[in-house]
Amino acid sequence: MSDLPLDGERRKPVSSLPLILEPRREARPPPCATCYGACWWNGWRVVFPVVATTTVGAVERREVPLPRAKCSCCRLGFTCYPLGFYPRRQYQLDVVAEVVAAVEIGCESTAVATTASSASPTSVRRWSAWIGALAEVKALHAVAAQVDPSTATVPTPTPRSRTAAVLDALEVLGAALVRAGVVFVERTGLGRVLGWQHRGHGDVLGLVAGPRRFSPAMAPGGRLHGR
Repeated sequence: MSDLPLDGERRKPVSSLPLILEPRREARPPPCATCYGACWWNGWRVVFPVVATTTVGAVERREVPLPRAKCSCCRLGFTCYPLGFYPRRQYQLDVVAEVVAAVEIGCESTAVATTASSASPTSVRRWSAWIGALAEVKALHAVAAQVDPSTATVPTPTPRSRTAAVLDALEVLGAALVRAGVVFVERTGLGRVLGWQHRGHGDVLGLVAGPRRFSPAMAPGGRLHGR
């Protein structure tokens, strides 16, 4: 994973939930996203993400089994992710958004903001820079207006940084998606918007590899594919 946890005595404890010995999955996996061929189940992959709990600011490390599938036509193997799970992230998006917001909007020091999450100051600085470069603020507001025409731009105090402005715009778009009827497990704008893009189009925005910016042209009119 690209996110760096603290080492040694500096590591903060996070609770580990027991592994479900017989995790459930559907009778058949979804069709292949590449060739739309029929697939079969092909084992499990266990990951250990740090996720946000129902208490804002609190996190826990979970042991999560993810089902693997394989296409009967092109032989492509892939992982099936549950709602609310973002791939290639040890620290899930709600955790990232809340930690960065505490620094960029709440004016907490990086050291204080990392206390509950167990993340390192280096990871928090990388997250902040990544969010600041994720999208243009105007583009996020434009997509929000397309998704929900009732969305109005509410004057807010001038953000203290570009990252804070992007976080605010992501909240606006995330709220617009909820009003439009999109169902989410995520509670932050960052989690909702990038989760929406991933589930609708398979795009995963990474810190160092692959696409790194949100695309407002991800769907005609900014709407989720198939809605």
